[in-house]
Amino acid sequence: MKFTLSLMIFFITFSVQAERFRSKIHTIDTSMRSNVPHLVKLENGRVIFVDAKENDLLNTFKGSMRHDDLLEIEMDDRNNFLSAESVAELEDFNALKTSNARASFDPTIVEGYSNALSIFRKMRRDYQSNSQCYNRAHIWQYEESKSSGVASQKTFLFFTNRYIRNYRYKWWFHVSPMLLVRENGDVVERIIDRRYTSGPRYVKTWTNIFVATNRTCPVASRYTDYSRNQESQDCYLMKVSQYFWQPRDIVSRDNSGRVKTDWIKSEVNHAYWEAF
Repeated sequence: MKFTLSLMIFFITFSVQAERFRSKIHTIDTSMRSNVPHLVKLENGRVIFVDAKENDLLNTFKGSMRHDDLLEIEMDDRNNFLSAESVAELEDFNALKTSNARASFDPTIVEGYSNALSIFRKMRRDYQSNSQCYNRAHIWQYEESKSSGVASQKTFLFFTNRYIRNYRYKWWFHVSPMLLVRENGDVVERIIDRRYTSGPRYVKTWTNIFVATNRTCPVASRYTDYSRNQESQDCYLMKVSQYFWQPRDIVSRDNSGRVKTDWIKSEVNHAYWEAF
């Protein structure tokens, strides 16, 4: 049992197959009810459920978040938290990022569903089985941008605390590339999620894959539209440019008023390394 840098394990569950991954903590939702778990949301999209009575464990996670620790975390195949330890960070992405003044992003309008399908079929499928959605999406869009010049958007699907707790859902967000496609004279939005669909899909068709209630996910313009409204909806959508990599890029945009307008090579390299 371990959790270095003041983090400690308070319980462990035997598992034949354990999953290990590295991530920082994005946010922590503290429960006020003894029968409702705390939610530790990791930057890679995973959720750690902490029993409401485990206040010491919760406090160590809060300390790790304050110190911006990169953690190597172990979960079992039932999504139970087993252990974590801090590890050295290879690259400081916060320092490497460069932003430009807020500027418009003009996504390419793809002519016809057949062309959208062609783009979808070119997307690589040799990703690692345990790869994260934001890394896959970043590489898919980077490679298409470099090969054909198509500029696409990303659609982030954020799950609310209500939904996560009701379904003990292990993710708090998912993200995929999105194309604007001209079909029968109208421009429509098509999600191209090469892992979970067999072709370009309408946004609602795509969200229904992940949202068991099939409820419509409102479109948020700012991250706080989602973060401050965790009990009234099951999910929210946010649409951003292809250059956004993780939810923290959205938070940074909202807080600073500045947005990324080009690929950041260190992020692309990291996404290749983790996804492919």
